[in-house]
Amino acid sequence: MSGSLVRPFAHIDWSEPGTPRAAGGDVYFSAEDGLAETQAVFLDGCRLRERFAAGGTIIIGELGFGTGLNFLAAWQLFEGVAPADARLHFISLEGFPLSQGDARRALSAFPALGGKADELADQWPPPLKGPHRRVFAGGRVMLTVFHDTVEAALHEMDFAADAWFLDGFAPALNGAMWSADVFAHMARLSKPGTRLGTFTVAGAVRRGLQGAGFTVEKVPGFGRKRERLEGVFEGGVAAPVPAKPGRIAIMGGGIAAASLVHALKARGLTPVVIAQGGLGAGASGGMAALFTPRLEAADRPHVRATLAAFDHARTLYSRLDGFHPTGVLRAPSGHDGAGRLSRIADMMAGTGLSGVDDGLILEKAGWVEPLRLLTALAGDVPVVDAYAARVERHSAGGWRVLDTQEELLAEADRLILAPGADALPEGLDICLPMEPLPGQTARFAYDGPPIPQPMAWGHYLAPLPDGSVLAGATHERGERFTPEQAAEAIRSAVGAFDPDIGAGLGPVLEHWGAARCVLPDRLPAAGQAVRADASVIDGLYMLTGFGARGFAHAPLLAEHVASLICGEPSPLERSGAASLDPARFALRALRRQGKSPAG
Repeated sequence: MSGSLVRPFAHIDWSEPGTPRAAGGDVYFSAEDGLAETQAVFLDGCRLRERFAAGGTIIIGELGFGTGLNFLAAWQLFEGVAPADARLHFISLEGFPLSQGDARRALSAFPALGGKADELADQWPPPLKGPHRRVFAGGRVMLTVFHDTVEAALHEMDFAADAWFLDGFAPALNGAMWSADVFAHMARLSKPGTRLGTFTVAGAVRRGLQGAGFTVEKVPGFGRKRERLEGVFEGGVAAPVPAKPGRIAIMGGGIAAASLVHALKARGLTPVVIAQGGLGAGASGGMAALFTPRLEAADRPHVRATLAAFDHARTLYSRLDGFHPTGVLRAPSGHDGAGRLSRIADMMAGTGLSGVDDGLILEKAGWVEPLRLLTALAGDVPVVDAYAARVERHSAGGWRVLDTQEELLAEADRLILAPGADALPEGLDICLPMEPLPGQTARFAYDGPPIPQPMAWGHYLAPLPDGSVLAGATHERGERFTPEQAAEAIRSAVGAFDPDIGAGLGPVLEHWGAARCVLPDRLPAAGQAVRADASVIDGLYMLTGFGARGFAHAPLLAEHVASLICGEPSPLERSGAASLDPARFALRALRRQGKSPAG
C-alpha cells in the first residue's frame, strides 16, 4: 500500500469456529485454551505476578498485537495484584491490524475477561499508520499500539521495558518478526533484568536473542507444544526511577489546559490552573466548534501524529458531555480541490473517511460544545482567576508565577505554558515564534433548506439542535472587524458556497470572537521549552499553537507532555514528537546560521 496512510487489514480465516487464523495458516491463539496459553507463556514466563505486586510503573513491550488477548490478560492480572498507585503501560505493534468486527468476534471466545474485552473492542484503533493510545481503568492502564512493519515501529519507540511478549506468527511464516535487527531494538528498549517470554524455541531465535544480550532457556511448553522460551536481558544500564513531579501549575484556560488537567489527573496528580477569566475564557470558549481532522495528502511524521491526535480525541470525547458525532462534509475549496480530497480519501481508506461527488464525508467528525467539554475534562481542578504577568525561578529550583502587582499566584516544581494567543509572561527566555490569528463566528436564525450535517470548505457551517446555524470563521490578519462586519463577511462566504443556505440565514442571534495562537509551520508545539540556543529549560513545558484545531489535537499532545513530566512512554512516534517539539524553531535557526545547538 505504497503512499497510503493506513496499514492493510488482516484477512481472517474463520473456517474453524472460535479459532481465527491468518491468511498464512497460523492461529492467533491456541484452539485448546488461548487465555491459559497467554497466562503460561507470557504472564508466568515474564514473572508478571511478582512484578505487578511490586508496584510502580510497569512497561510491557509486545511483538504482535493480534486480537489484543495478551494485553487483556495482562490488564486482568495487573488489576488483581498491583497496588492502587501502580500503573501499566502496554506497548505493542501490529503490521496487519484486525478490523473492529473481527476483533470483537475473536474476543467473544473469552467470557472470563468480563467487560475488558468489550472495552477494548469498543475503542479498537483504526488501521492508520503509527501509534494509537487507548486509556483504561481511569488512567491506570495505558495501551499504545503501533500499526506498521516491525522494524519501522520499533525504530520509532522509546522506553525501557520490564517485559517482552514475543508473539508474532511462527518464524517459518514471518521471519521479519524474528530478525537480528528486531532483537537489537529489543535490547535498546530494555533495562537490566527485563524478562521475555515466547512460544517458539527455534534455534535462530535463541541465537539471535543471545547475540542481543538476552540469556534464554527452554522450559516446558503449553498444551501440545513441548517447549517454549523464557529469557532475561543481561545488558543495558539501569535508568534512574523518575521522581514524582510534585506541584504542577498550568498557565492557560483553554482546551490545552483542560486536556493537561485530564492527563495529569489520570496519573494521580492535581495541578493548579492559572487563567484570567477561568476555563473557557479564551479561544476555546465559543458557543460551539467544529471538530475535524487536519488532512494532508502525505505520509509524514506530523501527519501521522495529528491524525492519531484526532482519533484519540474522538475516542475520549465519545465518553464525555459536549460532543456531537454528526459527521462532517468536507467540500472542495480553493486550497483543497476535489482532486486533492480524492487523493486523501484513497490514502485513508478504511478509517471512517470516504469520497463523495462533492468532497469527503468525515464520518468520525462532528461538533462540540466547548464549555461543557472543558468542564468534563478538567473537573473540579483548582483555578486561579488572575493574569500571570511574570514568571521567575524559585530559589529551590521551581517556578513562581506573579501577577501585575507582584503578588504570588502559584509556586510549582513544573510549569506548563498553554497560553493560547496570550503573550507569554515576562521573565522567560523562550524561543517560540507565536502569533495571534483573530477569528469570529456567528450564530444565525435559519429558515432555509434542511442541512443534514455540518459542512466545511475553508469556512464552515453547522446546524444546531435549536434550529439555528453556527457559521464561521473569519481569518483576516491584522484587521479588526466589528461583530456586524464579521457577521456579514460570514454570511457572504456561506452564500458563495451555497446560495440557498445563504438566503436562509436570518438575524444574528449570537456573536463570538477571539484570537487563536499559530506558529510559522501551522503545527502545534508540545514538549519542553527551549532557549534560542536550543538548550532545554528545566521544569518548563509548552502546549500551544493549535490554531483552529485545539479540540482535535490537544488531548493526545497533553498525554505526550504528561508522559514527559512523569517519565513514561510517549503516545507519539519519536519522529512525530520531534516534528511537534518546541525546539524545532531554534534548531532550524541554528542550522541556517551554521551553528550547533547547546550541549
